[in-house]
Amino acid sequence: KKLLELYNFKLDVDAKLEDISVGHAQRVEIMKVLYRGADILVLDEPTAVLAPQEVDELFVNLRRLKEEGKTIIFISHKLDEVLSIADNITVLRRGKAVGTVPANSVTKEELARMMVGKPVLMKLDKTPAEKSEMKLSLQDVVMKGHGDRNALNGVTLKVYGGEIYGIVGVEGNGQKELAEAIIGLQQDYDGDIKVCGKSIKGLSIKQIRHMGIAFIPEDRHRQGLVLPMKVWENNILGLHRKEEFRKITSINIKKAEDFTSRNVKGFSIMISSIHQAIEGLSGGNQQKVILSRELSQDPGVILAAQPTRGLDIGAMEFIHRQLLEKRREGKAVLLISADLEEVLSIADRVGVIFDGEIVAEFKPEETTLEDIGVYMLGAHKKAGESA
Repeated sequence: KKLLELYNFKLDVDAKLEDISVGHAQRVEIMKVLYRGADILVLDEPTAVLAPQEVDELFVNLRRLKEEGKTIIFISHKLDEVLSIADNITVLRRGKAVGTVPANSVTKEELARMMVGKPVLMKLDKTPAEKSEMKLSLQDVVMKGHGDRNALNGVTLKVYGGEIYGIVGVEGNGQKELAEAIIGLQQDYDGDIKVCGKSIKGLSIKQIRHMGIAFIPEDRHRQGLVLPMKVWENNILGLHRKEEFRKITSINIKKAEDFTSRNVKGFSIMISSIHQAIEGLSGGNQQKVILSRELSQDPGVILAAQPTRGLDIGAMEFIHRQLLEKRREGKAVLLISADLEEVLSIADRVGVIFDGEIVAEFKPEETTLEDIGVYMLGAHKKAGESA
């Protein structure tokens, strides 16, 4: 309590950690290091799972700690936040410091160029959506979670060809379970999921994929790649049983290598050889291998879960361009992301998920970060309960 009063942190000391928000849990972590007498705080992507209002509160607390004489190292890829909170900014590229600049003397565009080594478009051209038929629908999907809580609480949504539907929310509110239900990794749910009007209930992952769904998983190392395997082997994962890659008793390695070489060129994947282990590639190039594999099959529906997590701004721009291009081609894109600004920049409609339920839906041009943040934190429910 003395520390809370000293640093003016607002926390209920009697609350259980499982019952408090992610933002409040983060304050607990900061208080722990302050209690140990730390004078230097290192924060690695501290806003990644916070709603806009929680980010504002965090920054208020960090500025107060700075005034108390603490040193704060703030590691982030979100340029607006870095420019807002930092006094000096050091840019890392490929493991090396390429420059240090005062925050008040540099622009967002200049920082992006330092990060990537070339100019980066900070705002992508997005033409008006030309929606076609419905390609993905979820109706009253309910999935059990841990204990007595549901991971999904009656999720209903529709995604049409020619649009990007974005889902935002504080992590842990059902995003992972939603993606896994759609792709077939989770089969135990009530309600229905349809692809192009056909139910996928009871189908295997292979059968669902054959219906025309591309999947970019949130954890590329666990679900998208086999790290010790070669680039060309990873580029045909899930496709290796297709006729074009098969011989009578083995894989047609020549065709697999040709396929991968085309993708390396088409997606600008920086590698020394298609025979090198994929674990030696940067995160951005690993993600491009997954992207090229998934988009090569001309899918009708693209399920992209956290597709730019951990990537530099250049790789993020590339992936955004690819998703917008698929939208232009009439594909349906379901984008699940913890990066609210990312979703607002490329999505046509945005659904907010809270406690396993889509609690609100907006068009990006008709809302603000603060409005969405209210729903991300569940404040709308609390207001309804108090009323």
